[in-house]
Amino acid sequence: MEVKNHRMLEKALQMLEYIANQPDGVSLIDICSQLNMAKSSAYTLLMTFVNMGYVKKSTNNRFIIGMKPFEIGSKFIENNDFSLYSRDVLKELVDIVDETAHLAVLDGLDVVYLSKCDCSHVVRMSSSVGKRIPAHATALGKALLSGKTDEEIRDMYSGGMRKITPKTIDSIDILLQQLHEIRQTGFAYEQEESTLGVQCIAVPVKKHSGSVYLGLSLSVPRIRKDFNFELMKRPLLEAKLRLERVL
Repeated sequence: MEVKNHRMLEKALQMLEYIANQPDGVSLIDICSQLNMAKSSAYTLLMTFVNMGYVKKSTNNRFIIGMKPFEIGSKFIENNDFSLYSRDVLKELVDIVDETAHLAVLDGLDVVYLSKCDCSHVVRMSSSVGKRIPAHATALGKALLSGKTDEEIRDMYSGGMRKITPKTIDSIDILLQQLHEIRQTGFAYEQEESTLGVQCIAVPVKKHSGSVYLGLSLSVPRIRKDFNFELMKRPLLEAKLRLERVL
């Protein structure tokens, strides 16, 4: 019984790793074929992972990695050098531009703030680590979504796009156009789409494989008339490259 349980655990971890490495998602048949598993056994493990948040079912009936592995990984990050390193990167970026910086990850249709460094101004963006915001309404989210294909984006937003402010884009065609521009220029923008009075610039942070992993942004209250996004681009890119070197 002990050997059998060991093998089942090994298969479960292999399944999780396999799903995590398939950004387009996998089907139950894919899993059975790749891991040489019986359909009934694979389905039981898969549903256990889904129910516990380790895996989630996408809108096209394929399975993708869920948020739970990230949450566990975050506990590691909180206690390792990357967390300290990324905080230092954000602090040095804010020291240069004196605007609030955020680091975030994509979870489904939302961005989740991982880290934040406030600027010295009294008037600044109100946000907190762990907060979730619809991705299509933020520069951070658009930077992260730029790593998806057009087909994936259409599938993700097949149910429509919620307006958060009067300026939130709710057209898939406009979103796709903006994502094309982000892929070409490397920069994403938001003009009061998630919070009235706040505008942002963001960049995608990529792994060595080239896949988009994190988003890095600077947020500026619209009341700040003397700001210039162009002057923020170089410091933002330098911070992005520093993060990418250790991913």
